[in-house]
Amino acid sequence: MMWRVLLGLLLGVLFIVIGAALASDYRGIATKHIELSMQIVRPLSPFRWTDDRLARRRAFFIVFDRLFGVLMILAGVAMLVGGGQLLLSERL
Repeated sequence: MMWRVLLGLLLGVLFIVIGAALASDYRGIATKHIELSMQIVRPLSPFRWTDDRLARRRAFFIVFDRLFGVLMILAGVAMLVGGGQLLLSERL
């Protein structure tokens, strides 16, 4: 039962670290992630994508990546709170 608590605490810390890196664009991690994703997944459209549309799409996904980082931080905090509650409860 103790392994669940430790797993929850470790995953909480991991989520917070990864989420903070995405949300703050630490060393351009969100930008690099989006550029790699855009190279792998191309838009499916019969029309030609202009540079302006691609730049707007890239900017939208960078904002989305940062918001996803904030959600990961919140999930990590929830995991830490849950793990702390299990650790302090008498029902281990």
